[in-house]
Amino acid sequence: MTNPPNIDIAKLIKLLVLIKSLISLEEEDDINDHIVKFQQFDIPEVATLIDLLNEKSYSKAVVAIETFINQHHSVTIYADTEIEALKFEIKILEAEINSLSDEKADAEKLIHQFQIRHNQELGELLMKILRFRKEQAKNTPQQQEAEEDFNSYHQQYESTKGEQIAELTEEEQKELKTAYRKASKLCHPDVVNDEQKELATKLFAELNAAYERNDLARVKEILENLEKGNFFVSKSDAINKKQLLQAEMENLRMKIASLKQELQTIKTSEVYNSITNISNWDTYFAGVKQKLQLQLAELENGQ
Repeated sequence: MTNPPNIDIAKLIKLLVLIKSLISLEEEDDINDHIVKFQQFDIPEVATLIDLLNEKSYSKAVVAIETFINQHHSVTIYADTEIEALKFEIKILEAEINSLSDEKADAEKLIHQFQIRHNQELGELLMKILRFRKEQAKNTPQQQEAEEDFNSYHQQYESTKGEQIAELTEEEQKELKTAYRKASKLCHPDVVNDEQKELATKLFAELNAAYERNDLARVKEILENLEKGNFFVSKSDAINKKQLLQAEMENLRMKIASLKQELQTIKTSEVYNSITNISNWDTYFAGVKQKLQLQLAELENGQ
């Protein structure tokens, strides 16, 4: 009997053997927990088995399991157990990379949104103050420093001046984070196979940009397209040679170490710590704006 197309028969048989063992051990709760795993196998025999298990017709279910295993045993290729273990380890490492990347994205998003708000609230005032100081510093030892301060801030201010961050409700923020994390797991360039890396890198960058500006509609659209298209295959599913799997494991471990270092750098930075120590952004910006307005008034009055 030939295998059904696009069905991982080896994986299905292992799941069937597990269910048969749980039936013999009378572990009803565990059986129910595993029923959902059969839904990935879209074949009539599995649909029938699911019905039998839901009906608690365990004797008939055992017969159905044995029949299926006997029919497919001769054509089933059992994977090397070490390869399976390596693939499992890689999946765990891929999950850690996704988790660290999500945490890094949240930290970078916080900094980015603070900078946008900072420019919106204080940008014009700071530009005026720095321009005054630059003019006052002409032909003095402080001229170069004042010009550099003005030019540096002017460049940063202009590059983000028109950028807008959508305002979301608390519920929408939760929805955004959930959709982003689901999408990032499906297209993270560090965990897809090498042939798809370039496409994944572009899509991941677009996903992160949408996440930073609170573009819930775009993040949900990317997630929907990823789930419908099933574009990317993880390296753990694409590689079947021990040496390549072992090399990929070491590669992932190095990427995890690098991500941890990047995250540590962000979270120990003065900028990040200053932002996270602000309890209320509205109060903070109102207070800073008042101080800057006083500074500007003093400069304009020649004090």
